[in-house]
Amino acid sequence: MRDKGYGVVANWNYVTISLIVVAVLTLIVLYVPGVREFDREVLSSIRSFLAPYPSYIPAFVTEFGRANHMLWPQIAACSTLVSHQKYMKAFLLVFFTQGTFFITDLLKNFVCRERPCVYPGFSFPSGHSSTTMCFYGIVIYLILHYTRSEFWRYFLAVFFGLFIFLVALSRLWIGVHFLTDVIAGLFLGFMMVNLYIILVKAFKS
Repeated sequence: MRDKGYGVVANWNYVTISLIVVAVLTLIVLYVPGVREFDREVLSSIRSFLAPYPSYIPAFVTEFGRANHMLWPQIAACSTLVSHQKYMKAFLLVFFTQGTFFITDLLKNFVCRERPCVYPGFSFPSGHSSTTMCFYGIVIYLILHYTRSEFWRYFLAVFFGLFIFLVALSRLWIGVHFLTDVIAGLFLGFMMVNLYIILVKAFKS
């Protein structure tokens, strides 16, 4: 496997932007009463647009964003990294993925936003969106930097990028999250991806 080495400044910029977006959305959800009605209208429009398509599609896709279903992909990714003696990358992959679960739960319990439907737990931010973005975002980074075949490098990057989008969309499709929940979750996960990259470069692992 080979590392192409990109600058860290851009990664810090992405972290800063992501943090600002999550913070602003958190404040809006907490202190702007009208945002819930706006979110409901947007969610209704999205679900109406997707209504003609089979409901089993989002039901199937959304399952892959659950914590228990992300265990085996983590094991597979870590096994691949360990087999190439990338021990720090493997450790940080698990650390940031689990850290995203933890931070998302902290935010959920801080904001305490009710979901748009009767469903267990709080709504903001979307845990499926944040953890899927974090884990598969890191996987995309690793694929782009260490896959030798140009075809597989870009094919897998596009595939996992589309997968992240579909998982996030599925949360809106089945009506368990608002759009602001999903956007905040994606930016939270993206922030963690860039923190992972920064640490990996710092350790030069």
